Amino acid sequence: MTRAAVCFIILSIIMARVYALRRKSTLALRRRKASLLRLLRLPPQAIRASVVERYGTCGKANCACHRGQKHGPYYYLTQCLAPGQIQKFLLKTEAGQQAARTATAAFNQFYEGLEELSQINTELLRRGQDLPARP
Repeated sequence: MTRAAVCFIILSIIMARVYALRRKSTLALRRRKASLLRLLRLPPQAIRASVVERYGTCGKANCACHRGQKHGPYYYLTQCLAPGQIQKFLLKTEAGQQAARTATAAFNQFYEGLEELSQINTELLRRGQDLPARP
């Protein structure tokens, strides 16, 4: 994976998707908010991480990996815990790889809904609307 690809992945995790809310009516925003609140359930298997595919070279001088035919793919689950603290480990089995993909996708789907809810609440607040604790 190139450095640019890694930077894009990091930016896509950090940067929020922007929802076009200003042109929607307050009623439409409230309805969408109610819908999101019904749908948003944190999946128990959710993991905030990425599944990363890597290829590598070995220490054998005559190995084909030094002529472009790298070893792999190897799949890692990579999780940023804090600035400078990254946890990663090799996903050794196909079942582990699939479980990690499912868990990261579940988190990403939940997070997208949470981000949309946040932007709706921000827009309602901008319009001078109350944000009741309960819908």
